[in-house]
Amino acid sequence: MKKNKEQVYKDLLERYSEEEVAESFVASEELTAEVQEKVHKEFLEKRMKSLQGTTGDQKLRSELFAFKIQLEDYFKADSYQEQYNFGSQLKKYIDIVGRTQTEVSNNLSIHKARLSRIINGKENPNPELMYRLQEHSSGAIPAFYWWKLLAKQLEYQIKTDKEKMQEESNKVTNPISLRA
Repeated sequence: MKKNKEQVYKDLLERYSEEEVAESFVASEELTAEVQEKVHKEFLEKRMKSLQGTTGDQKLRSELFAFKIQLEDYFKADSYQEQYNFGSQLKKYIDIVGRTQTEVSNNLSIHKARLSRIINGKENPNPELMYRLQEHSSGAIPAFYWWKLLAKQLEYQIKTDKEKMQEESNKVTNPISLRA
């Protein structure tokens, strides 16, 4: 009876630590520069051959997965980065799926001018659009990822736009008084 990989791994963990199991699969010898170059060349040849056999669907899945990982890495960062504004990431998504803005606006049931305004930062998206983007990506990019992009962008704007803050403060009459 042939064991599956998970069972083999569990059996190994009964006898060895995770570190020992991992080390047993890592080559510990140093390779000469000549051997390293040969191995690297063979790897690239196999990788290129593998990529040539990739279907359009596999390529799309791979690119969406890479996009998702990039977003996750950005969410872990403390600072806002302009290249990750909602509009630029939506444009990147549209490029990945290989459709035009008109096609995507039709797919999402929004006017193409509205999609353009969102991409260009002239209008903020609503949660309904984020749900539609999740559905459009077949769940590959969850709605809350889109929301996190917008939230991080808005947080930055609120913290840094002193002029707008003052403008809006001037519109407030009779604020509450908090005594120390």
